[in-house]
Amino acid sequence: MSLPRLVRDSPDLSRLVNEGYAVRICAGHLAIDDIPFVTAAGTVVRGSFVCPLDIQGETTSPPRTHVMWFTEVPHSKEGMELQALIHQRGPMQLADGLVAACSSSMKAHGRGYTNYYDKVVAYAGLIVGHAQAIDPTAIPTTFKPVVSDQTDSVFKYLDTNSSRAGITALAEKISLPKVAIVGLGGTGAYLLDLLAKTPIRELHVYDGDVFSTHNSYRSPGAASIEELNAAPLKVDYHAARYGRLRWGVVPHAEYVTADNVDELLEMSFVFLAMDANEDKKVIIDALTDAGVSFIDTGLGVRHDASGLAGLLRVTTSLPGQQGHIRDHQLISYELGDGDEYESNIQVAELNALTAILAVVAFKKRYGFYSDSQSELHSLYRIDTNEIINRYGNDEAEDDGPTGAGSTGEE
Repeated sequence: MSLPRLVRDSPDLSRLVNEGYAVRICAGHLAIDDIPFVTAAGTVVRGSFVCPLDIQGETTSPPRTHVMWFTEVPHSKEGMELQALIHQRGPMQLADGLVAACSSSMKAHGRGYTNYYDKVVAYAGLIVGHAQAIDPTAIPTTFKPVVSDQTDSVFKYLDTNSSRAGITALAEKISLPKVAIVGLGGTGAYLLDLLAKTPIRELHVYDGDVFSTHNSYRSPGAASIEELNAAPLKVDYHAARYGRLRWGVVPHAEYVTADNVDELLEMSFVFLAMDANEDKKVIIDALTDAGVSFIDTGLGVRHDASGLAGLLRVTTSLPGQQGHIRDHQLISYELGDGDEYESNIQVAELNALTAILAVVAFKKRYGFYSDSQSELHSLYRIDTNEIINRYGNDEAEDDGPTGAGSTGEE
């Protein structure tokens, strides 16, 4: 069996493998299995060392932390806890199927470790001797095949950001099968930027327009003049950008209308970042009737004498929580007739902030973020820098306007 590239190209990991340690790569963590521990009963069991992986490109970098998690609590040959080794007690779920019993915080000669080989061997030296006092054959080098979950990931390289922060288990809560973003003109592009960095299996992006110069000024990153001259479709431009990071960004070079709205009914969640128009009402009616969860975003900006002012809106619809969508005029479906939002003013930071608020609301629904309000409708007011929540556990009274009608995404 060939080694995963990260293990093969990292001298410290390949040395662990060559010496017989049971190396496993799991959700951005390094796990060393088959480590002999002594139990409280004085028997020997096999457990694991676990720590987050720090990598630079395609090889490991020096471990950021000297802490190591154990899946078993270490004991002496007499069955006494080795309390000097125990820093923090669990259980702590580090990732799916990876639960630690405790952690240890032992530095190498008062300093951190320069590589993972030194870190693993140092911790093995603190644990294994107690097991070998009971069973001399209890060695940590079993020469088992290397196991890696990298082929199952949507990412093309390890998400060490989540593992370093200890939030891998939380991130896995939003590993939904299919999520759609309708509209990539401004807010939608920032939605994609944020959602592409989550373990959602497939991100379906819908937009029938060309990526133009004005789009480049309200989208993440920077387009080259050559890319703009090529006039790519928005969905193709962004799919190629995020294809460097992950698999599963699926471009749909079309607008969503009554003719294809049924495609959205197959989604686990839908984000709407599109102009107010008759198709938007068709989409929202279809999603609401089918009980598909969605978030609609609105960006309404006007040019006052003192500068730009207005509202950013995030409106959520969930199965069984749709009354505010049907009964209140929170979402505009038409521009014109004096609508204060028809100016179509957009600024990158407002597009980005709208997307951020929408993604935070989305992640709250799946337990990534704590949620005490369960709000279904939020307004950010630019001039007063306040957020008003409505239709949640603790509704705030709103004396101002009820919504920002258009995202102005074209």
